[in-house]
Amino acid sequence: MNNPSGPSDATDRAEAANDCPHDTSAGLLYLYAVARHADLVGQYLTRPPHAQPVTGVAGEPVRLVRHLDLVGVAGRVPAADFDEEPLHRHLEDLDWLAAVAHRHQAVVEAASSAAAAGVLPLRLATVYRDAASLRRMFQARHEALTTALDHLDGKVEWGVKIYTLPSPETEARTAPASVTAPAGAAARDSATAPATGGDGGPKAPAAESDQARSAAAPGIGRAYLRRRGAERRADEDRARQADDAVRQIHTALAASAEAAHLHPPQNSSLSVHPGRNLLNASYLVRRDDDSAFTAKVRAQVERAPASGLMVELTGPWVPYSFVAATTGLADGTTDDR
Repeated sequence: MNNPSGPSDATDRAEAANDCPHDTSAGLLYLYAVARHADLVGQYLTRPPHAQPVTGVAGEPVRLVRHLDLVGVAGRVPAADFDEEPLHRHLEDLDWLAAVAHRHQAVVEAASSAAAAGVLPLRLATVYRDAASLRRMFQARHEALTTALDHLDGKVEWGVKIYTLPSPETEARTAPASVTAPAGAAARDSATAPATGGDGGPKAPAAESDQARSAAAPGIGRAYLRRRGAERRADEDRARQADDAVRQIHTALAASAEAAHLHPPQNSSLSVHPGRNLLNASYLVRRDDDSAFTAKVRAQVERAPASGLMVELTGPWVPYSFVAATTGLADGTTDDR
């Protein structure tokens, strides 16, 4: 393969000479994003207007690692936190994960703002042993990376989630029971309470037919089963109608986007919404088409409650969801293990 245009081999060797050789104290190289060499200038990532240095997930200065016509936005992080075994432990700590995700996102947004064109955002905790291993990845995946940069340039990601709304029937069934005894219970209590005679002594208990109560029980049981069956069928009908509505919404939005990606439904325990998550999708949209796409989503936001649904729109984001499929770079990977 011909070498792509970019800095000379001498430039690569000069920059590589400044890299710290990998050892425990030097840590690992955390990769935040990839851009074209010409789109980010300098040795470190900075913020305007005063060229303030950007810091990463471990408070490290974020540097630019160059190879061929590509540049990696990266920083040194401690192996004690980001090597394979400790990282797996940390990923179970939601507070640690949220803090790292927030800092990671800030670096990616800073790189996107600074770049003359688009950047490829990497998923959380994509780390390499050192700059040499990162450059080997650039060499091996050069075609995929440059193709992805071309494909994602000028595009953003919008997120759409759809949740079920509680139906009035469900809310009625799950509402706390009243503390007032029902009339039937009061009548039974009155019938079975001991009566008193005129002299204050107990009267003989009112005769109640055990046979009558036994005869009524099957009828009460059948009525209860019929009611529960009707409730179950109504719930199934609502679920089918909601699924149909979600499919129609997704089909319409996907037709207005460059690409769509379906994520697993959100865990109910991690959501602030009481309903079930039926759609968790990302849509790749040209910046020029932003207004038209968001108008379609907002129209669905207004119509959805009639179908027992709630639509939530988030974004625009750097297109995270559309990088892995085109580059082979998965989240949370470490090179040269």
